[in-house]
Amino acid sequence: MPWCTPRRAIPFAVVSLGLLLFWFSRFDAPKQHIQNLSALYHDAVLRAGRPPFFPGVAKPPGSKYSRTLVVAKTEEEDVRWIEEELPDLNKAIYVVDKPSEEFKVPKNKGNEAMVYLTYIIDHYSNLPDTVIFVHAHSETWHNNILLDLSMGTTVQRLSDDRVMRQGYMNLRCHLKPGCPNWIHLDRAEVDFDEKKKSEEKHFSPELFLELFPGHRPPPVLSQPCCGQFAASRERIRDNPKALYMHLRDWLLKTDLSDRDSGRVLEYTWQYLFTRNAEHCPSINACYCDGYGVCFGNGTKLEAWLEKYKKKTLVDEEMGIAKRRGDSLAIIAEIESRRGALEEELESEKEEAYKRGENEKYRALEREREPKYGYE
Repeated sequence: MPWCTPRRAIPFAVVSLGLLLFWFSRFDAPKQHIQNLSALYHDAVLRAGRPPFFPGVAKPPGSKYSRTLVVAKTEEEDVRWIEEELPDLNKAIYVVDKPSEEFKVPKNKGNEAMVYLTYIIDHYSNLPDTVIFVHAHSETWHNNILLDLSMGTTVQRLSDDRVMRQGYMNLRCHLKPGCPNWIHLDRAEVDFDEKKKSEEKHFSPELFLELFPGHRPPPVLSQPCCGQFAASRERIRDNPKALYMHLRDWLLKTDLSDRDSGRVLEYTWQYLFTRNAEHCPSINACYCDGYGVCFGNGTKLEAWLEKYKKKTLVDEEMGIAKRRGDSLAIIAEIESRRGALEEELESEKEEAYKRGENEKYRALEREREPKYGYE
């Protein structure tokens, strides 16, 4: 009996046609899939112009940018430094445990993350060119050494051009803690480091999917600590408002402590605004292009930082000598070394600040700009 009889041929042809239709339909699948995505996904990929999460284009030289400083604080925290150092800057100060009529959060939960998400949700349609998200303190260890650990100086010197080009900029230039290779979503429990990153035990592929449904969980999340950054209006809008609402809803409902839920967002902001799980920019590009502190290259900046560490050790040596009651001669010798280092550091720092005033030198140290053909 022949294999292909008319009776057998009809079902075979139907199956074959179905397979062919399925095969050719796959070529339209990406576009169709994008069109069918839920409200948590953006349709910007279907629009003309700059694709979402691609670099932005800075304004012409000399142009002004509108700015807002978004601050998360408690009632007891003193933020008088903001008015003193940044009097002309537009501000959105959220007192999380005593909300005002203008700036209030739905619940005091998740530390600064609740404030940041609430500001974006409430102002999504009326954002300035640059939004700067910060804590309440004026000076702290995780601010930038070459900016005197001062948030006022950080905001004053921040380059809106860089924020516009990058879309998202962590305000901290120093990579550690947080970069590289920091939060592993699948790290074995026996290898958790409770001292350096106790929050890592809360991260998992399942948690990531709670935050970003449908996204492929990355193996590692990394960016410099500590939850202070700037973002451009267009980069914020590369995500739909619904995604920010989803993240805030997660924050409101999670059983994690405020500290831990805040830390979860601290190490996912870079993914939210860049779609890169690891975001560890060059420290010299950050300092030079971001703040106008230009040493010439990364090697020279590292040499300055090494000298700064050496000076810190001499400071410690001086403290020990004084507590121990060492002789005046020993104290004088330590003071001589400390003074020489201070003089060198200050001289090289002043030179770097001066170099940073020139756009030519800033351009030399910034990352190479890709040419994607859009403006």
